[in-house]
Amino acid sequence: MKKLYKLLLVSGTSLLILSACGKNNTDGKQFHAPKSPLATAFDTSGISLQKYNKLQYTDRYLHGGNTKKEAIKVLGTPSRMVDTSLSNNKQAKQYVWNMDNNAQVKYVFAIIYKDKVLSKGYDQNTKSKIVSKNKVDKLKNGTTFQEVQKQLGAPLEEQVSDGFQFMTYQIDSSGRAYNLTFNSQKLTKKSMTKLNNN
Repeated sequence: MKKLYKLLLVSGTSLLILSACGKNNTDGKQFHAPKSPLATAFDTSGISLQKYNKLQYTDRYLHGGNTKKEAIKVLGTPSRMVDTSLSNNKQAKQYVWNMDNNAQVKYVFAIIYKDKVLSKGYDQNTKSKIVSKNKVDKLKNGTTFQEVQKQLGAPLEEQVSDGFQFMTYQIDSSGRAYNLTFNSQKLTKKSMTKLNNN
C-alpha cells in the first residue's frame, strides 16, 4: 500500500476527534452513544480509539505535543521502527504498532522528529468499507477535513499533522482508491491510486 504520508510531511499534525461521548439523561443514568465503526475497528486491534486520540502531535515549531517516551507510554512498545525522510529532506523515525492479523486496523504509526510526535496515523485492512467514487468526485477543494469524514466515514488510511492531513478512501474491490490531501484542514488535492493488497 502506498505510503503517501511519509513523503509530504512539512509540519506537525491536527488531531481528529472521533470518539463518541456519553451524556446524562433525565433519570440521572449514564447514556452512551453507539460506538462509531472506527472505534469498533480499533477495539479489534488492541489499541483503542481513545488511546489513539490521546496521542498529541507537536506544532510546526515543535511546541507542545507528546515526546517519544510519552507516545510509547500511551500506545505501548512499538513493533518496529524505520527511518523516514520528511519533504524537507530531514530525517525522522517512524514508530509502528502492528496489530493482530484479524484486527480491522493493521497498524498505528507515529513520526518522531527531534523527540516529538510530528505526525500520527493508522492503516485499516482493505476489507474496510468501500465508498462511492461519485461521492468522492463531488468533494470540492476547500471542504474541511471534518466534513469529508462526516460524508464518507473513516478512511482506509489516515495521517494527521499540524499543517497537513492525508486520507485514502477505497472506491472499488479491485483496489482503486483516492488520496485526499488537506492543508490546514481544507481539501486541496484529490488523486487516484492503486492499492497494494499484498
